[in-house]
Amino acid sequence: MSLVLTGVVSGMRPVGGVVEDGPRKGEKWNFLSMEITDTRFGKVYSCQLRSEDRQYKEFVGEDNKLISSKDLTDHKVKVTVRAQSAAEREIEDKATNEKRTVMQIRSQITKIEDLGFPEDEG
Repeated sequence: MSLVLTGVVSGMRPVGGVVEDGPRKGEKWNFLSMEITDTRFGKVYSCQLRSEDRQYKEFVGEDNKLISSKDLTDHKVKVTVRAQSAAEREIEDKATNEKRTVMQIRSQITKIEDLGFPEDEG
């Protein structure tokens, strides 16, 4: 049985870097970051489409930039969650410029299905 998430994309962007420590030190990594808001409960899920996923190149070009015609921001989507992990993340409060550490759950996703713009439910 798979975990399926349906919601509205509030933002998406390619993210990349290089592993700094450990046995994989020096390896490059990339993924497509998507923030998906569950329309029923209003929770925001931090989702990642890994660069190894067959859909990745559908959304991210050779220059590691989002293909503008594939931007699903404000679209309703249905995705399959492959795995979840939790890790600390440092964030900055833009109003106060103070940094704090929060626990963040990350969901690795696959099978992104665009359901179009959501109907007005008001």
